Amino acid sequence: MTQNNATITVANQSFPSFRTEMNQTLQDIHTNFAGGSDPNSSNVAFAGSFYYDTGDHILKIRNEDADAYISLFTTDQSADTAVPTNLNVVVDTTPQLGGTLDTNGQLVQFGDSGGATDDRLQFGASQDLLIYHDGSNSYITDSGTGNLKIGGTQIDIEGTSETMATFVDDGAVTLYHNNVAKIATSANGVTVTGTAVATTDTDTSNTGTVDLDFATKQNFVLTLTGNITSLTASSEQVGQSGFIVFIQDGTGGRTVSLHGDYETAGGAGLTLSSTASTTDIVPYVVAASSRILLGTPQKAFS
Repeated sequence: MTQNNATITVANQSFPSFRTEMNQTLQDIHTNFAGGSDPNSSNVAFAGSFYYDTGDHILKIRNEDADAYISLFTTDQSADTAVPTNLNVVVDTTPQLGGTLDTNGQLVQFGDSGGATDDRLQFGASQDLLIYHDGSNSYITDSGTGNLKIGGTQIDIEGTSETMATFVDDGAVTLYHNNVAKIATSANGVTVTGTAVATTDTDTSNTGTVDLDFATKQNFVLTLTGNITSLTASSEQVGQSGFIVFIQDGTGGRTVSLHGDYETAGGAGLTLSSTASTTDIVPYVVAASSRILLGTPQKAFS
């Protein structure tokens, strides 16, 4: 490792001196002008010439303008290894890893994604699983073959400072409201902490044919503004139960005729209060498709 001469031009001289200077120059070239300082002499630092910095252990090459060095590799003389000093993966459009990527305590940072081809973490051969942020929301999107599976002995979904849901392997699934458990599964069914309120349809104008949609509502509050000539049903589910409230309008005397989907005890039909503005309640349970069993009306609430 030498920097013997300030120039690689050998002057005319007697043979012994010529041999000495030639050997020194060849040694300089052979060892890449190794030394503790840059060989900046214009007679040495030609464009494309190498220089090994023994202070920082970096192999450098002179740039095309011959006015500065570009660092190539940093060596570890104890481990006998070298790593690129400035690795530019922007230029290489198809970089590949030769082993496990170690972040060395740093971050892998993505910007806001503006489309399918930027700032996204992509898994699978055809963008099967994507993770990204678009500046407004964060996304985990699965569009590939199979399901998106999240595994663990216990999985917790948390907000900024509270639990929103927990999923325990071979145990309960618990849903929280404001960090308080409200619904929890068990081997016997479901435990509800607090109240469970079913959706109720409140309709203030009912006459003629009236259809009750049991898929979207559990309970029904119907103000009778005329006679219901056919009370029909749709999308009822076996085991569903609830109530139907009939309210007479200011005129009163409104009647309800049942479609064949409804059944009453002894096939007696439905007889309601006739007084104006009275309220009757009829409980129901769905025994089978097209079999809605009506209980005895509880009349004239006031």
